[in-house]
Amino acid sequence: MSFPGVLDIDWNVMAPAVALLITAIAALVFGLSSRDSRGPAAVALLGVLTAAIFTVAHLFSGNEGAASFGLRYLGDVPATALTLVILVGTAIAILVSWDQLERGGMGQPEYYPLMVLSALGAVVMASAGDLITLILGLEIMSLPAYALSAWRTRDRQSEEAGMKYFLLGAFGSAMLIYGTALLYGASGSFVYGAVAASLTGGGLTLLATAGGALVLAGLGFKAALAPFHQWAPDVYTGAPTVVVTFMSVVIKVGAFAALLRIAATVFPALQPWLLTALAIIVALTLVVGNLTALMQRGVKRMLAYSSVAHAGYLGLALLAANHGGVAAAAFYLSVYALMNAGAFAVLTLVMDASDQGDDLERFAGLGRTRPGLAAAMAVFMLSLGGIPLLGGFTGKVLVFQAAIDAGYVWLAVLGIATSVVALFYYFRVIAYMYFRESSHAPHTFRSAPARVAIVVALAGTVLLGILPGWWHTLLSVGPRFLAGN
Repeated sequence: MSFPGVLDIDWNVMAPAVALLITAIAALVFGLSSRDSRGPAAVALLGVLTAAIFTVAHLFSGNEGAASFGLRYLGDVPATALTLVILVGTAIAILVSWDQLERGGMGQPEYYPLMVLSALGAVVMASAGDLITLILGLEIMSLPAYALSAWRTRDRQSEEAGMKYFLLGAFGSAMLIYGTALLYGASGSFVYGAVAASLTGGGLTLLATAGGALVLAGLGFKAALAPFHQWAPDVYTGAPTVVVTFMSVVIKVGAFAALLRIAATVFPALQPWLLTALAIIVALTLVVGNLTALMQRGVKRMLAYSSVAHAGYLGLALLAANHGGVAAAAFYLSVYALMNAGAFAVLTLVMDASDQGDDLERFAGLGRTRPGLAAAMAVFMLSLGGIPLLGGFTGKVLVFQAAIDAGYVWLAVLGIATSVVALFYYFRVIAYMYFRESSHAPHTFRSAPARVAIVVALAGTVLLGILPGWWHTLLSVGPRFLAGN
């Protein structure tokens, strides 16, 4: 029996995924033989940095059309760039967890292997060129994340977060699998490019559109698009903050990477009402995310709804995938990973050892007691709000411009309006840090690795705001390879 093309493997494309798999195994072996969680953390960080080196080498190799397994695992610019974003987010999460696990009594040896495996799943999703690879990546990413969200044992809120995430995540996975079955039935293929070609050539478009809707809903759960976002606030609030630092970045990047590729290749061949439904979902996400975040008093829950709102801004790029939206979304995800992970990293240093104390009052007086920490948090809040000269502003400009070019002017206007609303809850955090007196004891916990993570996130947020051109130019060469041709 022959498998033409399926066994063609480009190890330059596969190197980051292989490195992560080896890292997960090594971290587990080291963790089982060590009583200190910092040893496995060092192994995990070294492996992630090695995978990042492989990724950067491939990104600048000029071999943008490389692929493995017969176009089932792609190494184009969007896949490679988003793989790098996932690895950076994972490295930041490892640094944030370095001292926090022992502080919070969560130093079990499986923690870092599960985190690296989840990152591996996100990398597979970002590189998937067919629906089967996508499902495989989704499950590899999701199953460890379910366990990590319930990592604080004997804590009812954390256990509830893990159970809720598992149940709703399983429901989303089931929808994705059903949608995949319908798309295969309509086109006779799982490969994105072949599915689009079959439907363009007169395939069962109505059946395929129903399948596309289910795929959109399934990935919408992972991306926290409304109305599939219900899990995000409760899981973000209940899960350990160090885990949320990882989840809020890596899970979202993996989900949107998959959505972007499908939106650029398969969706144009489906019936127009699917894009109309997506536009309504994006509008709902923008409104629900921002207005609900405005009513929160807990910073952790506010950032959860903020994450929903940013899924809406990324949704604008989904609608404009063939009008510059791919590069815009990849740039936005790059900035989002840095500023959101940075904000949660600061939050881990503000909250106490039991992961409590994320209310706004906890930030009162931070500008006086911990000026460096407050300044970093202020930059992250301003960037999330889209203030000029920071990466968040450039990302929003790019997705708004892509939406306008694609004819979604009303959505771009809604995005701008909701961005103004968002400034109120981001500036509220800054106001508490600098213009309120603290009624709590001074914050004394310090972590050198967490400070390194914050500095890295801060530098990236500022750099992509001041000098955005080089990264966006690099990302802009990628869309022509999205179909896997």
